[in-house]
Amino acid sequence: MNKDLTLEVNDGIGLIRFNRPEALNTFNAAIQDGLGEAYRICDEDDAVRVIVVTGAGKAFCAGADLNAGGDTFGAKGEMDFSSCPLSIQAWDLRKPVIAAVNGHALGVGLGIAMQADIRVLALEGKYGFLQNRRGALVDFAMEHLLPRLIGFERAFELIVRAQKLTGAEALEWGLASRAVPAEEVLTCALEIAGDMVVNCSPLVMGMHKRLLWRSLDMKRDDLVEWETRVLHDTLSRPDAMEGGIAWIEKRSPRWTSSVPRDWPSDLMDG
Repeated sequence: MNKDLTLEVNDGIGLIRFNRPEALNTFNAAIQDGLGEAYRICDEDDAVRVIVVTGAGKAFCAGADLNAGGDTFGAKGEMDFSSCPLSIQAWDLRKPVIAAVNGHALGVGLGIAMQADIRVLALEGKYGFLQNRRGALVDFAMEHLLPRLIGFERAFELIVRAQKLTGAEALEWGLASRAVPAEEVLTCALEIAGDMVVNCSPLVMGMHKRLLWRSLDMKRDDLVEWETRVLHDTLSRPDAMEGGIAWIEKRSPRWTSSVPRDWPSDLMDG
């Protein structure tokens, strides 16, 4: 990691924190590189079952660092970067990612949050894709993802009109399933993560995640065929027996699966 982004692992949760509170955690090269690195570390670490991303201070990530002024978006010469600039995107991880959006999430900051699997927003925050008001295109594949999450018309308005929403408006528009006071955001996200760590099979969580994200681009019958093969695989593994026994014995499951060790690449990544 680096000084602009930290990673802590406790009780099965990998907590990634943007650490530029004095700059409202605006996105820079250090955060870009650090976030991709942290994602990869968490994905390969058996001690991490769920990932939570949040920001230090009063903002989650208030967009790109604009200290370069007109040069921030006015790039010239050869451009060889992707609009999805992280070394790995949240949707490609095999572990759930929860965005604990503790304050403003604008532009790239909201893009990072929308790539997560679950979002908890702060009611006090401001949310929007403001790039069009800066003469730049939105990034993080939002033209693909947003219509699928919130519908075409609302996605169009957020991207093309590029307005800001309040926390309550963002919740009503479907940008998240929860919006709470800012001081409760991280607690809420950690409670969700903690429940998943204890009660959900690590391997099956990853399988569900992969099926859900890939299903956005699949025909129903193709998904059913794939889902059936994955279901058969899960029922042959120890976690399926342990889940049933734990329920009968009225105790928390003792999961033994490992995402790095047991991930069936031929089944899930083919």
